[in-house]
Amino acid sequence: MRYIHEQNVHRLLAKAESFLLEREAENNLLLGLLGRMAEGEDMGSVFGYGEDYDGIRLVFLNTKGNRIILSDGAVWTDEEAAQLAELVQTLTPDLPGVIGPVKQANQFARAWQQLNETQVEVHMNQFIYQLDKVTDISIAKGEMRAAVNDDFVLLRDWLMQFGKVTGEHMTEERADTVIGRLIAQKRMYVWTVDGQIVSMAGCSRESRNGIVINAVFTPEEQQRKGYAQTLVAVLSAKLLEDGKQFCCLFTNADDPGPNKLYQKIGYRRVAESCAIDFK
Repeated sequence: MRYIHEQNVHRLLAKAESFLLEREAENNLLLGLLGRMAEGEDMGSVFGYGEDYDGIRLVFLNTKGNRIILSDGAVWTDEEAAQLAELVQTLTPDLPGVIGPVKQANQFARAWQQLNETQVEVHMNQFIYQLDKVTDISIAKGEMRAAVNDDFVLLRDWLMQFGKVTGEHMTEERADTVIGRLIAQKRMYVWTVDGQIVSMAGCSRESRNGIVINAVFTPEEQQRKGYAQTLVAVLSAKLLEDGKQFCCLFTNADDPGPNKLYQKIGYRRVAESCAIDFK
């Protein structure tokens, strides 16, 4: 396989978008980030693709300070993983980790470990879910509404708590940026009971036919009342009614609670992924 370090996101999408769309839900992270970059957002990114005589086999993307993302859809050899690790090392030597399909992510992690003599550690095993139709909306008390500027401080603090729960480093500055963007884009939603916000969920990383639901969080004192389940179900139904063909989301594969909750709503597992850190 031949690897190409691309420097123009529009050229990359022209070359590789059809490959990524063959597994659109599985590649939602890549497609969503590349789409934002194509719209002009600067992420300090390094990206490219691998190809052979059959065409594109792999797309990779590293946004500044984050794990490198590997596409779903192709099987590769340990030697090919080592070749990619060597290229990536020349582009971003301080890579903090990798996220992608389980086999490919582990192959890349082993290659990186051998190349840099670093330690590797699985941060999270993940499931990727896709929903085409909501099958169950068990309505909890309350109602959904779009978040507004007055909700900013609360939701920013909740996002930082969400980062602690998931083990993802979430600074106040980053939380400010994320929540501010989602509210401005009307992509942050809350569930309220008697005017009080009890749960939140966002939607982002829009691709051609799908959109991702993320940042689902309910504070401890409001949990086990069905708020998150209802919010995700109602928000998913709204996004489908608004024209999306499917919604998708990531879960911690080792946490049975959310996995049961999302399957009850109608989400079906389409892929397994893992996030691996380099120490």
